[in-house]
Amino acid sequence: MLRLLPLALLAVALPALAQPSDGPLAVAVDCPGYVPGCDLDFFQTEVGFARFVRDQADAAVYVLVVREGTGGGGDRYTLFFDGRRAPLAGRRDTLRTSTPPGASDDDQRRGLRDRLALGLAGFAARTGLANRLSVSYTAPDAAQAATEAADGVDPWNSWVFRINAQGYFSGQSQSSSSNLFGSVSAERVTEALKVSIRPRASYNRSEFELSDGSPFVSDNASYGLNSGVVVSLSDHWSAGGRVDLSRNTFSNYDARAEVTPAVEYNLYPYAESTQRQLRFFYQAGVEAVAYQDTTVFLETSAVLPVHEGGVAAEFAQPWGSVDIYSSASQYLSRTDRYNLSLGGGVELRLLRGLSLRVDGYYEFVRDQINLRAARAEDGQILTGDQELPTGFQYFASVGVSYSFGSIYNQVVNARFGN
Repeated sequence: MLRLLPLALLAVALPALAQPSDGPLAVAVDCPGYVPGCDLDFFQTEVGFARFVRDQADAAVYVLVVREGTGGGGDRYTLFFDGRRAPLAGRRDTLRTSTPPGASDDDQRRGLRDRLALGLAGFAARTGLANRLSVSYTAPDAAQAATEAADGVDPWNSWVFRINAQGYFSGQSQSSSSNLFGSVSAERVTEALKVSIRPRASYNRSEFELSDGSPFVSDNASYGLNSGVVVSLSDHWSAGGRVDLSRNTFSNYDARAEVTPAVEYNLYPYAESTQRQLRFFYQAGVEAVAYQDTTVFLETSAVLPVHEGGVAAEFAQPWGSVDIYSSASQYLSRTDRYNLSLGGGVELRLLRGLSLRVDGYYEFVRDQINLRAARAEDGQILTGDQELPTGFQYFASVGVSYSFGSIYNQVVNARFGN
């Protein structure tokens, strides 16, 4: 380990190689988080005038790719191009492309490749590569032009419907389990208005044969309907509301209804949401519940005014990415019953080739007024059959990655998998 330390320090200290005047364009592509279609191996084999490097410190052009889901169920990609070395230093560009819902992995990566190559061509044209580049254009024929014009008319008026059903089954001689889930959604998303209606249902059942031969069965079900409306008021302000109707045997809800109007303020314009967001929200409403079993407060039903506020930050920048949220909720009629939470993920580039990733959340729980008065049996505790009392819950992960060596990563060898 000590012998490797000088090599690591040397790798950090090495200066980035210069961009050859007529050689392949040194490019670093950064796709933070999950970006469908961001296949670097594919780009390396398909964009012939670029040579892809591992670290942005070695790149003549740095490309940040950010993905957002569209109202129609597809994906919209925003590509931010940043020139890092002469003669490209200071040159910037932004391109966008979209893929329709249901697009295959190959469709996604080819669409992203085409927009990446188009953006890089503008940078390559300012180098000696300009003599090796050409531009082609395929004009649409009359039939294609008519089809494109017809495609501009939306008979669904921006409404998108989805149906989802899943089932999981497993077992052995002494145990078995089944999990069923289904949902339907109807959404209409425009720049001015967002409307969603989402029914859902799930059922989980587990059966065990105990050591004395007796059976033990654990099952719980959840049904619900969530509906929300969001109105765009300005570049920074939004208002809306949510209605949620549900039944959840795990949490002791025989029936539950929530109505919560809300308001949100984004410090940055919503048009910059792919790069940065800092949103503050507040909502207040009422919750009416009928409990399945008598609660620890000896209640079978309740009407509870409730409010919640919080802040969420999302940044995707060359120095890394951040997704952090914090919220606090409280029952207004029982001010000693509240919930505080903090969570998110951060990825930071600390040094050349060295990055840090932290994910997790912590929740301070003081609002479990729905708990059953009867104590859970050991079998129910082990199988997670019902919600248990707790004062907190958390999850955390921390990771560090470091790489050094050849800055180029152009050769693809798929033998025995990658």
